[in-house]
Amino acid sequence: MDNEIKTGQNKKASVSGMLHDFMEHHAPWFWIIFSVVTVLIVYKSFSLTFLEKTPYTWDDVFQHYTLALLCIILMRESYKGQFHLGFRTERFGLCLLLCWPAIPFMLLNLLTSLSDQPIIPESLILMLLSNFAIGLFEEVVVRAILVGHMMHHWKGDKHRVLKSVLCSALLFGILHIGNFFSNPVGTIFQIVYASGIGVMFAAAYIRSRNLWPCIILHALVDLCANLGHIYVPLQADMAAYQEELMSVPSLVSYYVPYDVVMMLPGLVLVGAVLISIVAAIAGAFTLRKSKAQEIEALWEEM
Repeated sequence: MDNEIKTGQNKKASVSGMLHDFMEHHAPWFWIIFSVVTVLIVYKSFSLTFLEKTPYTWDDVFQHYTLALLCIILMRESYKGQFHLGFRTERFGLCLLLCWPAIPFMLLNLLTSLSDQPIIPESLILMLLSNFAIGLFEEVVVRAILVGHMMHHWKGDKHRVLKSVLCSALLFGILHIGNFFSNPVGTIFQIVYASGIGVMFAAAYIRSRNLWPCIILHALVDLCANLGHIYVPLQADMAAYQEELMSVPSLVSYYVPYDVVMMLPGLVLVGAVLISIVAAIAGAFTLRKSKAQEIEALWEEM
């Protein structure tokens, strides 16, 4: 029995050691592979299998919570419990303040999604849980794990903060590539503004090492963009569901000319890109040279 236990422990140590070595010596490649596999294999295969039959189900919520948990376990195991993920109370207010460009993003998203239609309680609950789950998963992966890993990987490099921010922001944009096949132009815009706002979130996380504001604001930005779903009851017929979703009138349609309403999706995309540029500039200011020593002290340990 003792031999079996030791064998199992050795195998576990061996796998964990191999994973740790690969992540340590080939960090950028590891995260590129992880991101592509997550989006194109795990997420897309799941959505094609289940969401084709049920457009918005509880499975989507469960999936993102599960993936977030698996990622947390992965890092805790690989670094023997020494990897800090930012689930703390310190510097919460600072991180929240540094993420201020997320507020105009929310307002912009509300332009096309807010309506005066009656709210469906089940749809509202599902949207709250779903967007929080997505925010949790993406922030755990792209900010807590990726930024944390890069900051450790490039320790001693005088450009480690810049490289960590750019790497995480770029991969945050790439995470949205799964929508390319259904909407190529919109996806390109989405990658651009996701990368811009990714700079802001990464900078705020590096300055505060607190993940909660990033999760909350990320979830709220997504919720504001998808608010139209709370006015439509859940149903199994995808075509009928999408048709009903498209028919939900936006509040802005009552106050602006029809021609402007028809141009609104394009204007929102352009506005999102402009705000993302502001977000990236805000992120650069967050990491200004005068804060270098503060950041170094905050990231002395893993």
